[in-house]
Amino acid sequence: MTQNKIILSLAPVHGITDVAYRQAFAHCYGGFDYAIAPFIQLRQGHSLRSGEKLQLAVGNNRGLRTIPQVLTNNPASFAAGLRELHELGHDEVNWNLGCPYPTVAGRGRGAGLLPHPDRIDAILDQVLSGTPVRLSVKLRLGYRNPDEFQAVFEVLNRYPLTEVILHPRTAAQMYGGRIDVDRAVLAQALCKHPFVFNGDISTPEKFCELRTRLPAVDRWMLGRGALTCPFLPAVLKGAEFPKTEKRLRQLREFHDLLLEGYRHWLSGPGHLLDKMKEHWEYLALSFAEPRTVLACIRNSHNLEVYITAVNSVQGGSLCQKLTHVFHSSTCPTAPIPKHIPLNANN
Repeated sequence: MTQNKIILSLAPVHGITDVAYRQAFAHCYGGFDYAIAPFIQLRQGHSLRSGEKLQLAVGNNRGLRTIPQVLTNNPASFAAGLRELHELGHDEVNWNLGCPYPTVAGRGRGAGLLPHPDRIDAILDQVLSGTPVRLSVKLRLGYRNPDEFQAVFEVLNRYPLTEVILHPRTAAQMYGGRIDVDRAVLAQALCKHPFVFNGDISTPEKFCELRTRLPAVDRWMLGRGALTCPFLPAVLKGAEFPKTEKRLRQLREFHDLLLEGYRHWLSGPGHLLDKMKEHWEYLALSFAEPRTVLACIRNSHNLEVYITAVNSVQGGSLCQKLTHVFHSSTCPTAPIPKHIPLNANN
């Protein structure tokens, strides 16, 4: 469905798009060109944790190119973190200037830095002067003021960044409210770097609307839209939306790869069960009756009961209730689902 080639990236969704998820998604669905990993908090005077290193090891991410993301407001910690990540084999890192959570932004990290372009300038000046690692930035329109991005973009334009990713909401909005496409258009015009749009890409039809507003943009980031409809990235690149039987096979293969991946990464059946239930908050939305599916999964009190519940969901009447209504899109693509329900905005 491309007017010109598009580049798609998987957004960092904390607690969800970890290494097991990224590898399973790339194997079963494809469509993404690269992923930004969920952020790691750089701690002054401390090295990366062993688990963080394993999650980001290049050898563990061969299925999908993965760029680490860091959260910090300290130049010394930032520089040290870049050195460690470079030693792990990474030549590019993303800086999080968009995290909206009060425990982060309220302490002057993530989106909490957006009202202070002078601090952003000072940090970039100190960090980029002595590192071989390339840097990209992910940010929001502002902390509370949606026009704060303008002064920030003036700063970002002075540095050799690989790309700038914009989620056109303020931190105060969190993940609710409407995205501000008008300000995204202005941001793209101001930006001297490759510009990536991130936010509310939930269907091919919505994607076409955004492309109409941002015709010069060829880089797009998907988060919860892809988590709730994992077929979406491939469809945006021209693949046909698969029939119900194929979707079920892919969903089961994806689930089983996730399960096996977490058996490797997590310790104990309790942690494994909790993690899989967390993923069903998104997987259930592949069905037309997600609440019924979630009820089946949430009632599982051990892994044996959980597997029985998954088999019931996949093999019983619920499997015939996948979202399956189609309509003709104005986009040059295969038929697409009329409604892909979302529980949050990416």
